[in-house]
Amino acid sequence: MDKFAYVGCRTSEWRGARGKGIEVYRIDESGNWHHIQRVISVQENPSWLTLDEKRNRLYVLHGDGNQIAIFARNPLAGTLTLLSEQTTGPQNAHPDLDPLRRNNPVHAALTPDGHHLLIANHEGGNVAALPFADDDTLLAPSHLALVEGHAHSDEAPSMSRPHEIIFAPNSDFYALPIQGRKAGNGIDMVRIYQWRGEQSLLNDEVLLPAGTWPRHVDFHPTGNWLYSLSELGNTITVFDFDRETGNLTLKETHSSLPEGFEERNDASEIEVHPSGRFLYAANRGHNSIAVFRIDQLEGSLTPQGWVYCGGNTPRFTTISADGKRFYSANEDSDTIRIFSINEETGMLKDTNKEIVTASPTCIVFSS
Repeated sequence: MDKFAYVGCRTSEWRGARGKGIEVYRIDESGNWHHIQRVISVQENPSWLTLDEKRNRLYVLHGDGNQIAIFARNPLAGTLTLLSEQTTGPQNAHPDLDPLRRNNPVHAALTPDGHHLLIANHEGGNVAALPFADDDTLLAPSHLALVEGHAHSDEAPSMSRPHEIIFAPNSDFYALPIQGRKAGNGIDMVRIYQWRGEQSLLNDEVLLPAGTWPRHVDFHPTGNWLYSLSELGNTITVFDFDRETGNLTLKETHSSLPEGFEERNDASEIEVHPSGRFLYAANRGHNSIAVFRIDQLEGSLTPQGWVYCGGNTPRFTTISADGKRFYSANEDSDTIRIFSINEETGMLKDTNKEIVTASPTCIVFSS
C-alpha cells in the first residue's frame, strides 16, 4: 500500500484556480487518506511533482513560471520542507507567446543514471537538463535541447512545445510528445531522444496531423510499443518501438471518445497498466476514462468501454503501484476519485471514495 500522497494544485486566479499549493496525505492500511500538511505555494501553480526516492526530494514545477522548487521529504512523517529554488532556463522571447505563462514548465523526469533532472519547458520550446552537484544540490540548466518549428526568421525563430518526458523501460531513450501551437509556427510530432550523459540527442521523429496536439505518452512495460494521446485530436496513436535503435513506426490510431460524441473535448492523460494488458485515456469534456485492452503480441488496442470519471475535467490520472487502484484528479470539481481495477477486464469500478482538494493537477505516491 502506498504510504504518502502528494497533490499539486493550481493556484492562479487568471486560470480560475482555487488551490493553495501542495497537499500532503498519509494513506493508512485500509486505503483511507488523512491530510497531514498544506504547503502554501509562494510561486504560482505547483502543477507538476516529481518524486526522488533516492534523495528523499520532491521537485515541484510552477506551471506558469520559470522556477522549480526543491523540497526535502521526511520519509517517516511524509512532510515537506522547502530547500531551494532553481531556474528552469531562460524565458523564450518569442513575441507571440503569452507573457503570463513564462516558461510554462509542464513535466520533469530523472535521467536513468540519476545525475540530471530533465524539464519540458512548454512555452520555452526546449528540454532543459539540470545536473546535480555532489551534495545533491540541483544546479541551473547545463544543456537545452531546442524543439524547432516549421521555419525561422531573424525576428522570431519558430518553436514547438514539448509536453512530457517519458523514458523507455531500462533505456536511455525517451519519448517527447510535442505540440505545434500557432504561436511559434510549431509542429505536431512525437520525438525520440537519447540521453548521452550530459545532453539530449535527437534520434527519431514522427509527424502527426496538424492541430492534434500530442500531449502525453506511455511505453508498454516490454518497451515494444509507445502510445501517444493527442489533446485536440482526441486520438491515441500506437507506435512500434525498436528498443535497440530507438526508432518509431506508426502502427494505428484510435479515438479516445465513444462513437457519436460531438461536443468539445480535450484529452489529457494516458497510462498503461503495470501488467501491460490495459490502457487508459482521460477525456476532459466527455468527463470519462477510456479503457482499452492491449494485444500482448502486437500491441494493438481494442476498446473495452468508457467510465465516468466521477467529476469534471479529469486533468491527471495515475495507477497504484500494485495495479489495483486508479485515481482521477478532477480539476474543475475539486476532487480525486478512486476506482478499483478489474484484473481480468481492466474495467474501472467507482469505489464511491473521493478526496476533496481544490484544483488538483498532479498526484505522486511514496513507495
